Amino acid sequence: MLYKPRTQAEIDEITVKAAKLIEKHELEEVAMLFFESIKPVSRIGGKLGGMALAFLIPVFGYGIDDYLVALQEPEQIEKLLKMVEASYEKRREKEKQAKLERKLAREKEKEEKLLKKKD
Repeated sequence: MLYKPRTQAEIDEITVKAAKLIEKHELEEVAMLFFESIKPVSRIGGKLGGMALAFLIPVFGYGIDDYLVALQEPEQIEKLLKMVEASYEKRREKEKQAKLERKLAREKEKEEKLLKKKD
């Protein structure tokens, strides 16, 4: 057996960890493009990646293949994409709010300058 057997809970945990890593580095757009592209061939890619890393498992342990195992199923990639998209939307809303607040602050500053000039 190439991979250590994992439960669905462990695979879901790895998927959540991957989503948090993507969010931490603000790579949502790139991740969405990448995972949408590889989703149709994920089963094949997971097997090929496992074969490529098989010789490293005895050296580094089974942790090296966590992401390959978790993301070789299209359903897991779909779950990851939903988490990444939600994270992206949340970040976009925060950015829009911050932009609006900066705009309001600039307008308030302009009004204050005009009032000072009138005085």
